[in-house]
Amino acid sequence: MNEIRRLRLEKMIVREIAERLHRRKTKDDRIGFVSVVRCDLLPDLSEAHVFFSLFGSDEENDATWRAVTMARRELQSGIGRDLRLRQTPHFIFSKDDSIREGDRILERMDEEERRATRPAATQTTETDGDSAGSDPEAE
Repeated sequence: MNEIRRLRLEKMIVREIAERLHRRKTKDDRIGFVSVVRCDLLPDLSEAHVFFSLFGSDEENDATWRAVTMARRELQSGIGRDLRLRQTPHFIFSKDDSIREGDRILERMDEEERRATRPAATQTTETDGDSAGSDPEAE
C-alpha cells in the first residue's frame, strides 16, 4: 500500500474514532475524558493499533476503558463502512500512558528542584537568625 495513503487512512481512523466516541459519550455516561492519540496501521491493512490516553481518576479511567473496548466492534464496522474500505482492519486498542508518565516525571523534577532550593533557603534563614541574635543593640 502506498505510504501516503496509509498515513492518511491512519489519520482518518483517529478522527472517526474520536468523533464517534464523542457522540457515544452522550449515550454512555461511563465514557469519561479520553483522547485518541494515534493509529498504527499495518501495510496490508489487516490491523489498526489504536492508542488512547485516559484522563481522570483510576476508577473513571477503568470505566472509560471498559466502555471503549466494548465499543470496539461497533466502531470497527461503522468506520469500515463509512470509509468504504474493501478490507476493514481489525482494531486493537491500547492505552497510551505517555502523557501520564510525562506528568509524573515533571512532578519529580519539580520535587527535586524544591529540595535543591530548600537547603539554600534554610541556610539563609539560619544566617539571618544568627545575625539577629548577635545584634549589639539587642543586648
